[in-house]
Amino acid sequence: MLIFKTLTARGQNMAALSIAILGGLVILDYATGHELVFSAAYLIPVSLAAWHCSRSIVWILSIACSIITLAMDHVEGHSYSHLFYHYWKSFSCLVISLTTGHLLGRLRDTLRERKQANDDLQRALRELQASTEEIRQLQNGLQVVCAWTKQIKVGEEWMSPDEFLSSRLHLNLTHGISPEAYQELAKQWMKPGAQSA
Repeated sequence: MLIFKTLTARGQNMAALSIAILGGLVILDYATGHELVFSAAYLIPVSLAAWHCSRSIVWILSIACSIITLAMDHVEGHSYSHLFYHYWKSFSCLVISLTTGHLLGRLRDTLRERKQANDDLQRALRELQASTEEIRQLQNGLQVVCAWTKQIKVGEEWMSPDEFLSSRLHLNLTHGISPEAYQELAKQWMKPGAQSA
């Protein structure tokens, strides 16, 4: 069946187990007769499928449980005062099964999302700790700066201040002009003959 092919191997095994449990419950329901209400037991395979399989499997099992409830009443010869109640019981079984399956599926998805968010947070914390440790090592050490080129020595490598700040401190840099440099530049432009050059 195409729906089963979309499941993982574990999902296929759990779907098969859910169907087997449903089959066992049908036999048990038939053996006990209509004296025992067995409708709640049909939630077991639906719940198992909701936790381990897809929503389509939950729908299939819920519809199957509804049809089985209808068929078992007919096979056992259980009579109702009105035909409406016969179908109402089957419809109620369908609604309860679908609701249970939907809620358990949402709970499973929420738990997976929280686990993923927690894993992402743990990874971010590890990266932050590694960066913090690297910054502490740089702060505690003496940094050698070339007096002429202003390059910084890190290990055996020389790098520009921009490279150092971006690669070691992970800072995003852009360039601007300070007020002092702007004033100095303005003075140079105002000198006679500076504009012609």
